[in-house]
Amino acid sequence: MKQNFPEFIIDGYNLMYKLLPNKPKRSLQEMREQLEARLLNVQQSSRHKVTVIYDGQHPQRPIRNTGSLESVFTASGYSADEWIVDHLKSLGKNAGMFTVVSSDRFISSHAKAWGAAAMSSDDFIETYLSGAEKPTAGRYPVKNPEKYHSRQLSEREVNHWLTLFGETGE
Repeated sequence: MKQNFPEFIIDGYNLMYKLLPNKPKRSLQEMREQLEARLLNVQQSSRHKVTVIYDGQHPQRPIRNTGSLESVFTASGYSADEWIVDHLKSLGKNAGMFTVVSSDRFISSHAKAWGAAAMSSDDFIETYLSGAEKPTAGRYPVKNPEKYHSRQLSEREVNHWLTLFGETGE
C-alpha cells in the first residue's frame, strides 16, 4: 500500500503487540526499543518522519523524546488514542500530511474525519516491516520481489545487449 503522506503517527502499543507478541523474557522497555529500532529503519529508508505515541504514566504532562525518531508518552489518564485524535484536530488542514497507523477503529475513523490517511498495524507491518520487503531510500517496497530477481540471460539476450552496445558476441 503506497502512501503519499510524508509523516506517520503510530499508535505505539497497538503496533508493538501486533509485531512483537510479548514473551515472558522481554520487558516492555526492551520491546519498545526493538520496535523503535525497526521504525527508525523505516524512517531512514522511506524518508517519512515517524512519531510513535505510547500510553504514558507521567502524572501531569506528556513526555516527548525527540531525536532521530520522536516518541511521546502521554500523561497519566490520557490515552495515546486521545493524544492522536487531539493532535490531528490541532493540525487542521495539515492533518492531511499524516498517515495514522493503528488497528483501532476509533483512531482510524477520527484520522479519516480530520483528513489524515489511516493504515492498520497489519498493513504497516506487511508494507514496511516484513523481512521480505525492505524499502530502499526514497522508494516503496516491491510487492513481487521474485519477479525482479537475477536470472541467467539466454544467448539471444546476451547478443542483443552486445549489439546494442556495439560489441560482438564470440
